[in-house]
Amino acid sequence: MKAGWGGDYSAVMEEYDRKRSEALRRAEEVRRDLYRKSPAFEEADRALAGVGVLLLRAGRPGPDKEARWAEARRQVERMRQKRIEALEAMGLPEDAADPHYECPLCGDTGYTDAGMCACLRRALAEASLESSGLGALTRTQRFDNFSLEYYRDSEETYRTMKRIYEDARAYADAFYGRGSGNLLFIGGTGLGKTHLCCAVAREVALRGYRVLYCSVQTMFSDFSRERFRSGYGSDEGDTDRYLEADLLLLDDLGTEVTNQFTVSVLYEVLNSRLVAGKSTVINTNLGAKELRERYADRITSRLFGEFAVYQFAGRDVRAQKLRER
Repeated sequence: MKAGWGGDYSAVMEEYDRKRSEALRRAEEVRRDLYRKSPAFEEADRALAGVGVLLLRAGRPGPDKEARWAEARRQVERMRQKRIEALEAMGLPEDAADPHYECPLCGDTGYTDAGMCACLRRALAEASLESSGLGALTRTQRFDNFSLEYYRDSEETYRTMKRIYEDARAYADAFYGRGSGNLLFIGGTGLGKTHLCCAVAREVALRGYRVLYCSVQTMFSDFSRERFRSGYGSDEGDTDRYLEADLLLLDDLGTEVTNQFTVSVLYEVLNSRLVAGKSTVINTNLGAKELRERYADRITSRLFGEFAVYQFAGRDVRAQKLRER
C-alpha cells in the first residue's frame, strides 16, 4: 500500500486492474473475430507475437551479431507491414486489434517509466476527496463557479474580493508542497470563505497532494477521543493525519468551546506544521481583534506572523442567493 493514501490506493488500483483487464479482453475478442475473417491477418499477427524469440536469437553473442540484428529488424518490419495491409484490406486502421486503454500513457497500469502516471495521481486525489466526505462539496464549490457579481456593493468591496479570489487561485495553482505558505481567511458568515477553501482543496488535491479538510470541531473531537482512549501524549490514534497532510484546511476556527485542551491542540497542530514547512489554510468568522482576545499570544503570533491574512468583505452571499429564488 502506498504511504499516505490509505485504503484509497488499493481501491483505485483494483479499478485500474479491472480497466486494463477489460481492455485486453475486448482486444482479444476483436483479434479472434478478425482471425475468422482474414487468414492473412492471423498469419501476420501470430508471426508478430513470436518476435521475442526471433530477437532473442538475434541478440546472441557472435561476430555476426550486428548483421543478425539488422535482419531481425527487417523481418519484424515486414511482419508489421503485412499486418497493416491485412487490416487495411478489411477497411480497418492499424490499431484496430490493439488494446484501447483509457490512459494511453500508462496503459491503465498507473505507472510510466518516469514513475506514477498523472492519471493515477488524479484518481487517487478524487478518491481521497470522496472518502473524506469532500467529494460533493468540492464539486459544487470550485473556482469556476465563484461569482464576484455578489460583491458589487461598492468598488472597494469588489476590488477586495477580486484580489482574494485571484490570490487564492494563484496559491492553489502554484502549490508545491513544503514551503507553499499559509492562508487565513477572516470575515463574517456567508462571504465565500468556505467556498474558496473548498476550491483550493480541490485544485491542490487533483494535483496529487494529500489534502485534509475539516472543521475545527472535528479536529478537536479526534484529539479528544485519542486522549481519553490512549492517554494524553500517546502516539496511537488517527490524529497524525493533521500533521502529515501536505495541505490542512481548517473550517470555522472560533466556533469551538475554547479551553486549555483546545488551545493546546491548536498550538500543537499549527506549530508542528510550521516547523515541518507544511501548509495550512484556516477560515474564521472572528475578526483580528477577537482572535487576539480569544487565543494565546503563541497562537495569534503564528496566525498573524506566518499566515497571509485576507479580510473578506461584502454581504451574505447565501442570503442573496435565497432572495434570487
